[in-house]
Amino acid sequence: MFTFLTPAQREALSANLAARGVTDAQFAQAQALAKGIGERLAHAYGDVLGRPVEPLDFVRDILGVEGAGRLLVCAMREVTGRPDLYGDAL
Repeated sequence: MFTFLTPAQREALSANLAARGVTDAQFAQAQALAKGIGERLAHAYGDVLGRPVEPLDFVRDILGVEGAGRLLVCAMREVTGRPDLYGDAL
């Protein structure tokens, strides 16, 4: 999901999450959960349209950056059992 980040950005993200008590393993688990949810949403959306929709296209065209981020944060909440970490960062 975050393959576009530079090594320094990945390190900063990891440090930021660790400061909030999120381990790398929890983040990876949340990414996998968000990916699975996104794939199911894309499939359901494709069913409505009557044609296949690729998950990446669904995320880019329908959810957008903010929606994809919220999906990941909700998955992180599910994995960590902590309140919405997105709100904690504000």
